[in-house]
Amino acid sequence: MRDARALVEELFPDALFAFLGGSLVNGRGTATSDLDVVVVLDGLVRPQRESRRWRDWPVELFTHSQTSLTAYLEQDAERRRPSLLRMCADGVVLVDRSGGRATALQQELRARLAAGPGVPEPAELDRARYVLTDLLDDLSGVTDPGERAFIGWTAVQEIAKLALSLAGGWHGDGKWLLRELRAHDPELAAELLAAREHPAALAAVATRVLDRAGGRLWEGYRATGDAFHRPLRHITAAELSGRTAQTSGMRRLAAIGRSTTGAQRLWMGQTHVAPASRSADHHHGRSETAIYVVDGAPSFVFLDPDDGQETRIDTKPGDYIFVPPYVPHREENPDPSQEAVVVIARSTQEAIVVNLPDLRHH
Repeated sequence: MRDARALVEELFPDALFAFLGGSLVNGRGTATSDLDVVVVLDGLVRPQRESRRWRDWPVELFTHSQTSLTAYLEQDAERRRPSLLRMCADGVVLVDRSGGRATALQQELRARLAAGPGVPEPAELDRARYVLTDLLDDLSGVTDPGERAFIGWTAVQEIAKLALSLAGGWHGDGKWLLRELRAHDPELAAELLAAREHPAALAAVATRVLDRAGGRLWEGYRATGDAFHRPLRHITAAELSGRTAQTSGMRRLAAIGRSTTGAQRLWMGQTHVAPASRSADHHHGRSETAIYVVDGAPSFVFLDPDDGQETRIDTKPGDYIFVPPYVPHREENPDPSQEAVVVIARSTQEAIVVNLPDLRHH
Protein backbone atom coordinates (compact mmCIF):
# COMPACT_ATOMS: atom_id res chain seq x y z
CA MET A 1 0.00 0.00 0.00
CA ARG A 2 2.75 2.43 0.95
CA ASP A 3 4.68 1.76 -2.25
CA ALA A 4 1.56 2.15 -4.40
CA ARG A 5 0.76 5.48 -2.78
CA ALA A 6 4.36 6.63 -3.27
CA LEU A 7 4.17 5.65 -6.94
CA VAL A 8 1.13 7.87 -7.48
CA GLU A 9 2.59 10.78 -5.51
CA GLU A 10 5.87 10.70 -7.42
CA LEU A 11 4.66 9.97 -10.95
CA PHE A 12 1.29 11.71 -10.80
CA PRO A 13 1.45 14.53 -8.24
CA ASP A 14 -1.61 16.20 -9.80
CA ALA A 15 -3.78 13.07 -9.93
CA LEU A 16 -7.46 13.71 -9.16
CA PHE A 17 -7.76 10.29 -7.56
CA ALA A 18 -6.27 6.81 -7.76
CA PHE A 19 -7.16 3.25 -6.76
CA LEU A 20 -5.08 0.20 -5.90
CA GLY A 21 -6.98 -2.93 -6.94
CA GLY A 22 -6.39 -6.55 -7.83
CA SER A 23 -5.36 -9.65 -5.95
CA LEU A 24 -3.15 -7.92 -3.39
CA VAL A 25 -6.14 -5.95 -2.12
CA ASN A 26 -8.72 -8.75 -2.07
CA GLY A 27 -6.48 -11.19 -0.19
CA ARG A 28 -5.64 -13.44 -3.13
CA GLY A 29 -2.13 -12.18 -3.76
CA THR A 30 0.68 -14.53 -4.74
CA ALA A 31 4.44 -14.22 -5.12
CA THR A 32 3.92 -13.00 -8.69
CA SER A 33 1.00 -10.62 -8.05
CA ASP A 34 1.43 -7.09 -9.32
CA LEU A 35 0.14 -3.70 -8.24
CA ASP A 36 -2.96 -2.81 -10.27
CA VAL A 37 -3.14 0.99 -10.09
CA VAL A 38 -5.86 3.12 -11.71
CA VAL A 39 -4.98 6.83 -11.89
CA VAL A 40 -7.40 9.56 -12.99
CA LEU A 41 -5.90 12.80 -14.33
CA ASP A 42 -7.64 16.02 -15.27
CA GLY A 43 -7.33 16.77 -18.98
CA LEU A 44 -5.60 13.53 -20.04
CA VAL A 45 -6.17 13.19 -23.78
CA ARG A 46 -5.27 9.54 -24.35
CA PRO A 47 -5.83 6.80 -21.75
CA GLN A 48 -2.90 4.42 -21.37
CA ARG A 49 -2.09 1.01 -19.97
CA GLU A 50 1.52 0.46 -18.99
CA SER A 51 3.44 -2.46 -17.45
CA ARG A 52 6.50 -1.39 -15.49
CA ARG A 53 8.64 -1.98 -12.38
CA TRP A 54 8.47 0.21 -9.29
CA ARG A 55 10.60 -0.48 -6.22
CA ASP A 56 10.88 -4.13 -7.33
CA TRP A 57 7.10 -4.35 -7.72
CA PRO A 58 5.58 -5.37 -11.05
CA VAL A 59 2.97 -2.69 -11.78
CA GLU A 60 0.00 -2.63 -14.15
CA LEU A 61 -0.77 1.06 -14.53
CA PHE A 62 -4.05 2.34 -15.99
CA THR A 63 -4.23 6.11 -16.54
CA HIS A 64 -7.49 7.81 -17.48
CA SER A 65 -9.36 11.06 -17.59
CA GLN A 66 -12.77 11.00 -15.95
CA THR A 67 -14.29 10.82 -19.43
CA SER A 68 -12.23 7.85 -20.59
CA LEU A 69 -12.66 6.03 -17.27
CA THR A 70 -16.43 6.29 -17.61
CA ALA A 71 -16.22 5.01 -21.19
CA TYR A 72 -14.02 2.04 -20.27
CA LEU A 73 -16.26 1.14 -17.32
CA GLU A 74 -19.24 1.11 -19.69
CA GLN A 75 -17.36 -1.12 -22.12
CA ASP A 76 -16.62 -3.57 -19.30
CA ALA A 77 -20.27 -3.62 -18.27
CA GLU A 78 -21.51 -4.18 -21.82
CA ARG A 79 -19.15 -7.16 -22.16
CA ARG A 80 -20.27 -8.53 -18.76
CA ARG A 81 -16.58 -8.60 -17.73
CA PRO A 82 -16.14 -6.16 -14.84
CA SER A 83 -12.36 -6.21 -14.41
CA LEU A 84 -11.96 -2.42 -14.30
CA LEU A 85 -15.19 -2.06 -12.32
CA ARG A 86 -13.83 -4.35 -9.63
CA MET A 87 -10.44 -2.65 -9.54
CA CYS A 88 -12.15 0.65 -8.79
CA ALA A 89 -15.08 -0.58 -6.67
CA ASP A 90 -13.15 -3.01 -4.48
CA GLY A 91 -9.84 -1.17 -4.52
CA VAL A 92 -8.20 1.07 -1.95
CA VAL A 93 -8.28 4.83 -2.55
CA LEU A 94 -4.64 5.91 -2.73
CA VAL A 95 -5.32 9.61 -3.19
CA ASP A 96 -8.40 11.76 -3.70
CA ARG A 97 -8.08 15.44 -4.62
CA SER A 98 -11.51 15.55 -6.26
CA GLY A 99 -13.59 16.41 -3.23
CA GLY A 100 -14.75 12.86 -2.58
CA ARG A 101 -15.40 11.79 -6.16
CA ALA A 102 -13.38 8.58 -5.69
CA THR A 103 -15.50 7.43 -2.76
CA ALA A 104 -18.72 8.37 -4.53
CA LEU A 105 -17.61 6.45 -7.62
CA GLN A 106 -16.80 3.39 -5.51
CA GLN A 107 -20.27 3.43 -3.97
CA GLU A 108 -21.86 3.76 -7.39
CA LEU A 109 -19.81 0.90 -8.85
CA ARG A 110 -20.37 -1.38 -5.85
CA ALA A 111 -24.11 -0.98 -6.30
CA ARG A 112 -23.75 -1.75 -10.00
CA LEU A 113 -21.65 -4.84 -9.32
CA ALA A 114 -24.15 -6.09 -6.75
CA ALA A 115 -27.05 -5.59 -9.15
CA GLY A 116 -25.26 -7.49 -11.93
CA PRO A 117 -25.72 -7.01 -15.66
CA GLY A 118 -29.07 -8.82 -15.68
CA VAL A 119 -30.26 -11.90 -17.54
CA PRO A 120 -29.48 -11.72 -21.28
CA GLU A 121 -32.20 -11.53 -23.91
CA PRO A 122 -33.75 -14.87 -24.95
CA ALA A 123 -31.93 -14.84 -28.29
CA GLU A 124 -28.56 -14.55 -26.52
CA LEU A 125 -29.43 -17.40 -24.15
CA ASP A 126 -30.54 -19.55 -27.08
CA ARG A 127 -27.21 -18.89 -28.76
CA ALA A 128 -25.39 -19.99 -25.58
CA ARG A 129 -27.52 -23.18 -25.40
CA TYR A 130 -26.76 -23.94 -29.05
CA VAL A 131 -23.01 -23.41 -28.63
CA LEU A 132 -22.84 -25.63 -25.54
CA THR A 133 -25.01 -28.34 -27.13
CA ASP A 134 -22.76 -28.39 -30.18
CA LEU A 135 -19.67 -28.68 -27.96
CA LEU A 136 -21.19 -31.64 -26.12
CA ASP A 137 -21.91 -33.37 -29.41
CA ASP A 138 -18.29 -32.83 -30.45
CA LEU A 139 -17.06 -34.07 -27.08
CA SER A 140 -19.06 -37.28 -27.29
CA GLY A 141 -17.58 -38.22 -30.67
CA VAL A 142 -14.00 -36.93 -30.54
CA THR A 143 -11.18 -39.47 -30.62
CA ASP A 144 -8.11 -37.21 -30.77
CA PRO A 145 -6.79 -36.60 -27.20
CA GLY A 146 -5.65 -33.08 -28.02
CA GLU A 147 -8.99 -32.10 -29.53
CA ARG A 148 -10.77 -33.66 -26.56
CA ALA A 149 -8.75 -31.48 -24.20
CA PHE A 150 -9.49 -28.27 -26.11
CA ILE A 151 -13.19 -29.06 -26.57
CA GLY A 152 -13.50 -30.00 -22.92
CA TRP A 153 -11.91 -26.80 -21.66
CA THR A 154 -14.09 -24.70 -24.00
CA ALA A 155 -17.14 -26.55 -22.68
CA VAL A 156 -16.11 -25.82 -19.08
CA GLN A 157 -16.03 -22.09 -19.86
CA GLU A 158 -19.34 -22.15 -21.73
CA ILE A 159 -21.03 -24.01 -18.87
CA ALA A 160 -19.75 -21.44 -16.39
CA LYS A 161 -20.84 -18.49 -18.55
CA LEU A 162 -24.31 -19.95 -19.13
CA ALA A 163 -24.83 -20.57 -15.41
CA LEU A 164 -23.74 -17.02 -14.62
CA SER A 165 -25.91 -15.55 -17.37
CA LEU A 166 -29.00 -17.39 -16.11
CA ALA A 167 -28.43 -15.80 -12.70
CA GLY A 168 -27.90 -12.34 -14.21
CA GLY A 169 -24.26 -12.48 -13.10
CA TRP A 170 -20.97 -11.22 -14.41
CA HIS A 171 -18.53 -13.16 -16.58
CA GLY A 172 -14.75 -13.08 -16.60
CA ASP A 173 -11.65 -14.27 -18.41
CA GLY A 174 -9.21 -16.86 -17.07
CA LYS A 175 -9.10 -17.00 -13.28
CA TRP A 176 -11.76 -14.29 -13.05
CA LEU A 177 -14.38 -16.55 -14.64
CA LEU A 178 -13.71 -19.14 -11.93
CA ARG A 179 -13.84 -16.46 -9.24
CA GLU A 180 -17.19 -15.19 -10.50
CA LEU A 181 -18.58 -18.73 -10.59
CA ARG A 182 -17.27 -19.57 -7.11
CA ALA A 183 -18.90 -16.43 -5.74
CA HIS A 184 -22.21 -17.31 -7.40
CA ASP A 185 -22.31 -21.11 -7.16
CA PRO A 186 -19.32 -22.70 -5.37
CA GLU A 187 -20.81 -26.18 -5.69
CA LEU A 188 -21.06 -25.92 -9.47
CA ALA A 189 -17.52 -24.54 -9.63
CA ALA A 190 -16.23 -27.57 -7.70
CA GLU A 191 -18.17 -29.97 -9.93
CA LEU A 192 -16.77 -28.38 -13.08
CA LEU A 193 -13.21 -28.57 -11.83
CA ALA A 194 -13.66 -32.23 -10.87
CA ALA A 195 -15.24 -33.10 -14.24
CA ARG A 196 -13.01 -31.09 -16.56
CA GLU A 197 -10.96 -34.10 -17.71
CA HIS A 198 -13.85 -36.59 -17.75
CA PRO A 199 -16.17 -36.11 -20.75
CA ALA A 200 -19.11 -38.11 -19.36
CA ALA A 201 -19.06 -36.28 -16.03
CA LEU A 202 -18.65 -32.93 -17.79
CA ALA A 203 -21.64 -33.69 -20.04
CA ALA A 204 -23.74 -34.49 -16.96
CA VAL A 205 -22.87 -31.14 -15.35
CA ALA A 206 -23.57 -29.34 -18.61
CA THR A 207 -26.94 -31.04 -18.97
CA ARG A 208 -28.03 -29.86 -15.53
CA VAL A 209 -27.12 -26.28 -16.38
CA LEU A 210 -28.77 -26.53 -19.80
CA ASP A 211 -31.96 -27.81 -18.20
CA ARG A 212 -32.20 -24.55 -16.25
CA ALA A 213 -32.16 -22.69 -19.57
CA GLY A 214 -34.69 -24.92 -21.31
CA GLY A 215 -32.54 -27.91 -22.27
CA ARG A 216 -30.24 -28.73 -25.15
CA LEU A 217 -30.77 -26.78 -28.34
CA TRP A 218 -29.49 -27.81 -31.76
CA GLU A 219 -32.18 -29.07 -34.12
CA GLY A 220 -34.52 -26.22 -34.88
CA TYR A 221 -32.15 -23.49 -33.75
CA ARG A 222 -32.32 -20.48 -36.03
CA ALA A 223 -30.55 -17.14 -35.77
CA THR A 224 -32.07 -14.47 -37.96
CA GLY A 225 -29.79 -11.82 -39.43
CA ASP A 226 -30.68 -8.35 -40.60
CA ALA A 227 -33.48 -8.14 -43.13
CA PHE A 228 -32.19 -7.50 -46.63
CA HIS A 229 -35.54 -6.41 -48.07
CA ARG A 230 -37.22 -3.68 -46.07
CA PRO A 231 -39.00 -0.58 -47.32
CA LEU A 232 -37.14 2.71 -47.61
CA ARG A 233 -38.23 5.43 -45.19
CA HIS A 234 -38.87 9.01 -46.25
CA ILE A 235 -38.57 11.73 -43.59
CA THR A 236 -39.80 15.09 -44.86
CA ALA A 237 -38.50 18.42 -43.64
CA ALA A 238 -41.80 18.94 -41.82
CA GLU A 239 -41.28 15.71 -39.86
CA LEU A 240 -37.98 16.68 -38.25
CA SER A 241 -38.29 16.35 -34.49
CA GLY A 242 -36.82 18.46 -31.70
CA ARG A 243 -37.29 15.57 -29.25
CA THR A 244 -33.61 14.75 -29.00
CA ALA A 245 -30.69 15.62 -26.72
CA GLN A 246 -29.95 19.35 -26.73
CA THR A 247 -27.07 21.68 -25.89
CA SER A 248 -27.54 25.33 -24.96
CA GLY A 249 -26.78 27.77 -27.78
CA MET A 250 -27.95 25.45 -30.54
CA ARG A 251 -31.04 23.56 -31.68
CA ARG A 252 -30.97 19.93 -32.86
CA LEU A 253 -33.61 18.30 -35.03
CA ALA A 254 -33.71 14.51 -35.42
CA ALA A 255 -34.35 12.98 -38.83
CA ILE A 256 -33.02 9.41 -38.86
CA GLY A 257 -32.92 7.38 -35.66
CA ARG A 258 -34.45 4.51 -33.74
CA SER A 259 -37.58 6.44 -32.82
CA THR A 260 -38.19 7.83 -36.31
CA THR A 261 -37.14 5.01 -38.65
CA GLY A 262 -36.02 2.08 -36.50
CA ALA A 263 -32.33 2.70 -37.39
CA GLN A 264 -30.01 0.67 -35.15
CA ARG A 265 -26.50 1.96 -35.93
CA LEU A 266 -27.00 5.50 -37.20
CA TRP A 267 -28.40 8.84 -36.10
CA MET A 268 -28.84 11.75 -38.49
CA GLY A 269 -30.31 15.19 -38.15
CA GLN A 270 -29.80 18.94 -38.35
CA THR A 271 -28.22 21.48 -36.03
CA HIS A 272 -29.05 25.19 -36.11
CA VAL A 273 -26.80 27.80 -34.46
CA ALA A 274 -28.24 31.31 -34.25
CA PRO A 275 -26.29 34.35 -35.50
CA ALA A 276 -23.52 35.62 -33.20
CA SER A 277 -23.88 32.71 -30.79
CA ARG A 278 -22.08 29.60 -29.67
CA SER A 279 -22.97 26.24 -28.24
CA ALA A 280 -21.95 24.97 -24.83
CA ASP A 281 -18.89 22.69 -24.71
CA HIS A 282 -19.86 19.05 -25.13
CA HIS A 283 -18.90 15.67 -26.58
CA HIS A 284 -20.86 12.80 -28.12
CA GLY A 285 -19.67 9.82 -26.09
CA ARG A 286 -18.70 6.78 -28.12
CA SER A 287 -20.27 8.20 -31.28
CA GLU A 288 -18.25 9.13 -34.31
CA THR A 289 -19.79 12.29 -35.78
CA ALA A 290 -19.72 13.55 -39.36
CA ILE A 291 -20.87 17.12 -40.07
CA TYR A 292 -21.81 18.68 -43.40
CA VAL A 293 -22.15 22.47 -43.56
CA VAL A 294 -25.35 23.50 -45.36
CA ASP A 295 -25.65 27.23 -44.65
CA GLY A 296 -23.59 29.89 -42.94
CA ALA A 297 -19.97 29.80 -41.82
CA PRO A 298 -19.83 27.94 -38.49
CA SER A 299 -16.60 27.42 -36.59
CA PHE A 300 -15.67 24.30 -34.62
CA VAL A 301 -13.45 24.68 -31.56
CA PHE A 302 -11.48 22.01 -29.66
CA LEU A 303 -8.24 21.68 -27.70
CA ASP A 304 -5.16 20.60 -29.63
CA PRO A 305 -4.13 17.21 -28.13
CA ASP A 306 -0.42 18.11 -28.30
CA ASP A 307 -0.24 21.57 -26.73
CA GLY A 308 -3.69 21.89 -25.11
CA GLN A 309 -4.44 25.18 -26.90
CA GLU A 310 -7.81 26.08 -28.36
CA THR A 311 -7.92 25.31 -32.06
CA ARG A 312 -10.55 26.72 -34.39
CA ILE A 313 -11.71 25.34 -37.73
CA ASP A 314 -13.63 27.86 -39.83
CA THR A 315 -15.94 26.37 -42.45
CA LYS A 316 -18.20 27.33 -45.33
CA PRO A 317 -21.12 25.58 -47.13
CA GLY A 318 -20.02 22.30 -48.67
CA ASP A 319 -17.32 21.58 -46.05
CA TYR A 320 -17.21 18.46 -43.89
CA ILE A 321 -16.01 17.98 -40.30
CA PHE A 322 -15.22 14.73 -38.49
CA VAL A 323 -15.50 14.61 -34.68
CA PRO A 324 -13.93 11.50 -33.07
CA PRO A 325 -15.57 9.85 -30.03
CA TYR A 326 -15.35 11.62 -26.65
CA VAL A 327 -13.63 14.75 -28.03
CA PRO A 328 -14.90 17.90 -26.27
CA HIS A 329 -15.78 20.65 -28.75
CA ARG A 330 -18.24 23.44 -29.45
CA GLU A 331 -19.86 25.08 -32.44
CA GLU A 332 -19.75 28.86 -32.95
CA ASN A 333 -21.49 31.09 -35.43
CA PRO A 334 -19.58 34.39 -35.68
CA ASP A 335 -21.87 35.79 -38.39
CA PRO A 336 -24.05 38.54 -36.87
CA SER A 337 -26.93 38.07 -39.30
CA GLN A 338 -27.04 34.54 -40.76
CA GLU A 339 -28.00 31.30 -39.02
CA ALA A 340 -25.58 28.40 -39.40
CA VAL A 341 -27.15 25.07 -40.42
CA VAL A 342 -25.34 21.73 -40.55
CA VAL A 343 -26.38 18.13 -41.16
CA ILE A 344 -25.03 15.64 -38.63
CA ALA A 345 -24.58 11.88 -38.90
CA ARG A 346 -23.49 9.77 -35.91
CA SER A 347 -22.45 6.15 -35.57
CA THR A 348 -24.98 5.41 -32.83
CA GLN A 349 -28.72 5.13 -33.25
CA GLU A 350 -29.27 7.86 -30.67
CA ALA A 351 -28.04 11.38 -30.18
CA ILE A 352 -25.53 11.10 -27.34
CA VAL A 353 -24.71 14.52 -25.92
CA VAL A 354 -22.59 15.06 -22.79
CA ASN A 355 -22.50 18.75 -21.87
CA LEU A 356 -19.28 19.96 -20.20
CA PRO A 357 -18.09 23.00 -18.22
CA ASP A 358 -15.13 23.50 -20.61
CA LEU A 359 -13.16 21.80 -23.38
CA ARG A 360 -10.83 19.74 -21.19
CA HIS A 361 -11.10 15.95 -20.95
CA HIS A 362 -12.85 15.57 -17.60
